[in-house]
Amino acid sequence: MKPNTDNILSKAPRLIKEVLKIFLLVYVGLGLILFIFQEKYIYYPDKTDFKNCSSFKNADQISFGTSRGYLTKRSEDKIIVYYHGNALRACDRDYLDSFFVGQDYSTYFVEYSGYAESESKPSMSTLLQNVTDTINFLKTQNFENIIVAGESIGVGPASYHALHSNINKIILITAYNNLADVAFSHYPIYPMRLLLRNNFTPDVWLANYKGQVSIIIAEKDEIIPNILSQKLFEEIPSDLKKIYTVKGAGHNTIYEKDEFYSHLESALK
Repeated sequence: MKPNTDNILSKAPRLIKEVLKIFLLVYVGLGLILFIFQEKYIYYPDKTDFKNCSSFKNADQISFGTSRGYLTKRSEDKIIVYYHGNALRACDRDYLDSFFVGQDYSTYFVEYSGYAESESKPSMSTLLQNVTDTINFLKTQNFENIIVAGESIGVGPASYHALHSNINKIILITAYNNLADVAFSHYPIYPMRLLLRNNFTPDVWLANYKGQVSIIIAEKDEIIPNILSQKLFEEIPSDLKKIYTVKGAGHNTIYEKDEFYSHLESALK
């Protein structure tokens, strides 16, 4: 029996319309989810109480405005201010503090609003306020040599800190140019620059930075494409900039590599 091709063809435009309608509904629906609930896709805070931190038991637990952090004084002159990544909390970065011991730096590991507490949720506005209050806290101290470091999401706050304070040296680990481009690399069908309210922009905040910059990237970073780290490196106008690659490292395994600590030591010089 010969198929009725005329009947099939007559239904084709209607089928195409239905498929397009479903696609648009899914596209818009997912886009709304990304827009409304984007903080859940960006921040992964550990809610364990800030004061409950055995890793920094010898540190001073600082609360200054919205700024909280673990301050360990080893040097009266030089300090590293560290902005951590989007997972866990500042208390979990004690392995880095152990490294800085050997470099004879005081350290201040900044905690974010919405992390290490149950009352609030993190957002870009609250994190940037944390930075402002951290800068104000440091003004009450006597450190003359301040190095600002940031990892992953913390590259944004670290860059914002450098914009609003006189910082001669910054260290950026698994860096990005702006968070919208990172989001676009994961959701390339959406205009993330329009959707992303939490768009940290190191490329804008460091557009006039002339101090020393060290960027350390993971060769096999599966979260932040290396091309975005390279893009930030190229856009910073400083003549005192270097980029280091930790071979074989992923985004979350970079700290397991000895090469990372060799690069970090070089960056501190």
